[in-house]
Amino acid sequence: MARSSPGKYDSLSKLVTQTLMLAIVSCIVAGLVTYVVSLGLNHSGAINNLTVKQNQLQILFIVYVITFIFAMIVFTFLNSSKKSDWEEFNAAEELSTQTPTPKYGLSGQESRWAAEEEAALANDDLEDVIAALDPQDSSAEGDGDQEGGVPLSDRAIEVKNNILSFINHALDFLKKSRPKLDSFNKFGINLYVAGVCDSMATNKDLEGEEVRQIIIDILSSLGTKANQARKFVDTFQDYLSNPRYLNIIESGREDILAHIAGITDAGQRLGSALDRWNEKSVASQSNASASGGTIAVMFTDIVGSTAMTQNHGDEVAQQVVRTHDRIVRAALNTYHGQEIKHTGDGIMASFANTANSVNAAIYIQRKTDESNKANPTVPLGIKIGINAGEPIVENNDLYGTAVQLSARIADKASNHEIFVSEVVRGICAGKKYKFKNRGGSEMKGFDEPITLYEVEWQT
Repeated sequence: MARSSPGKYDSLSKLVTQTLMLAIVSCIVAGLVTYVVSLGLNHSGAINNLTVKQNQLQILFIVYVITFIFAMIVFTFLNSSKKSDWEEFNAAEELSTQTPTPKYGLSGQESRWAAEEEAALANDDLEDVIAALDPQDSSAEGDGDQEGGVPLSDRAIEVKNNILSFINHALDFLKKSRPKLDSFNKFGINLYVAGVCDSMATNKDLEGEEVRQIIIDILSSLGTKANQARKFVDTFQDYLSNPRYLNIIESGREDILAHIAGITDAGQRLGSALDRWNEKSVASQSNASASGGTIAVMFTDIVGSTAMTQNHGDEVAQQVVRTHDRIVRAALNTYHGQEIKHTGDGIMASFANTANSVNAAIYIQRKTDESNKANPTVPLGIKIGINAGEPIVENNDLYGTAVQLSARIADKASNHEIFVSEVVRGICAGKKYKFKNRGGSEMKGFDEPITLYEVEWQT
């Protein structure tokens, strides 16, 4: 059951008090008026009339009621310039159940979660945050035993302490340049930490509930209220669809993996991640097709997704899909691509710059390779097809021959391969890419064989 805020009760008390005062004053006024009327009746000639005497009390009662009502209306009107206490009460009621409105001027999808930025990390001073993160503090290990929490195994506690040590190291460097943090940057740190926890836990093959609890515990150590930390974790997957959020989450994932690999400056990268976090969002790509320009269309496809579901179950398969989505969306964010739609086993995207589509495809395959090395149990396989042309834009979707060919090219590719059309190779001619001619391929819906080129992305 939701708690009512103190402001709600203060407003209600004020409302009742004001109403009582108005009623008392109106009673006094009505009484005075009634008394004056009674004096008038007593001194009038009508007092000798027996009928008037019999109805005098009724007349005075009517006068009293009318005067009381009139007084209440007048006094209420006189106070109309001030904010109604009912409005204050209703406002307090609403604030008791809703999150405050954000103040950062964010637009679009970001505004959906921006209110949580107000609640991220209660401490303004990084010294306090760092002190709270001491992995030697026994209190940092017990959060999982609290009401609603999941007890952590010894291995999970070890992972959490390693994460705490890394975050402590990162914040220690950060405080030199940012001793104070506003709410927006605190929320960014929450996202970064979530990326660190998710990557570290996945690397150590922890169960999902333990991963969830680790993130909650560490966010709580940072000063986030427990209920807000739980809400944050419950909506974590949704954050991945937001390019700005995904970018800093990916920074956390990459930095902890670099730390594990022995890169000594990995903990110093949080400052750079926050610099990117504070940059204005890259403007959406221009709609080149609308003006008759050429755009690149890319299709990604998870290899063997049906067999994976049959062999490992829906939960594992869905985890693989989430890994694919995370990597692809990170590539789109980095190389200014636009996600057109999710196809179930892949993503269709467009690029105003054809070279960016190739860069994004290389990024996807390399990040997939890194992910598989870190998590070899259920490897992710992706094939990619790219074509460039002038598709038809309608209802936020792309249609036409250029799109169809891109999908067909993706179908011809195999695991870990990037196939592109002659048009893409021609546009990117003279650049650093290495293309391998894979010959002509028959394509459904096309009369002549289509020459395909493989992008060699392995370093």
